[in-house]
Amino acid sequence: MSPSEQAVPSLVDSLKAYIDDLPEEQRADALHQVFYGFYTRVAIIDRTTHELATWAKEEAGQLDQVPDSLAEALRDNALFVGQELFASRVRAMSAMGYISSRLAELLDGGEPAEPFTLTRAVAFDQERGEMRTYDLSTPGEHPDLPYDPRAYDPRAG
Repeated sequence: MSPSEQAVPSLVDSLKAYIDDLPEEQRADALHQVFYGFYTRVAIIDRTTHELATWAKEEAGQLDQVPDSLAEALRDNALFVGQELFASRVRAMSAMGYISSRLAELLDGGEPAEPFTLTRAVAFDQERGEMRTYDLSTPGEHPDLPYDPRAYDPRAG
């Protein structure tokens, strides 16, 4: 099979290979970091979606000397991009769910041998319209920040 014919590994396969290649004592910390890496991806998507929606609502219809049909096309395109962003968010959240289950399995209800090295996470603060960092030792500082990466379920409401 030529290199161009080889299947691209799935995200789960790539994550599994990455974690399984690490020494056992580093796996929990690596999973914790990867979990919040995907959470940062969600934060970036949330900010982009927020800005896109604001633009489409407030600015797209106010473009000077733009025909109505072009303004409508711009709003339609913004909707399409928003749908793609939502799909990316769902994929990132699914990855977080997989990582969470691997971390829970690895720790088997216990604590890691060493404290996690990652102490802050990035999330989008919609009220302020900006990205912020949050201390992982301060639960509740951001209402959507999942503080227990060992029990994250993207399907939970």
